[in-house]
Order: sequence, then structure tokens, then C-alpha cells
Amino acid sequence: MTRRRALWLIAVVTLLAVAFYLWGSSHTPNGQPPLVSLDPRNVANFQQSFDASAADARLVLLLSPT
Repeated sequence: MTRRRALWLIAVVTLLAVAFYLWGSSHTPNGQPPLVSLDPRNVANFQQSFDASAADARLVLLLSPT
């Protein structure tokens, strides 16, 4: 296999892995609520769920494209 063909193969496999990671199934473990994308329509539900578990450890992960 030539070096150029090997690089193309690596690039294709990497792109497929990234696509699967981003658009593949995103199941959560049993007992955990499903993942939710936060938007202006569901902020109140998020606040209520967050405040309801004040005795437990809580984590908010905010991702921004910028």
C-alpha cells in the first residue's frame, strides 16, 4: 500500500469515526434521564430539574462552537 493511499484510508476512517460519534445513537445509562439540548423553550424545565436535586452532586456542561 502506498503512503498516499494509507493517508486517505486514515482520513476516511477518522471521518467515519467522527460522524458516528456526532450522529450515532446517544443512549444514556439506565436510571439516567436522556440527554437534552438546552434552548429557550426548555430552560424552565431544566431549572426545575436542577433545583429538585439540591442534595445530590450536579454538573452542567456547556459547549459552545466559539
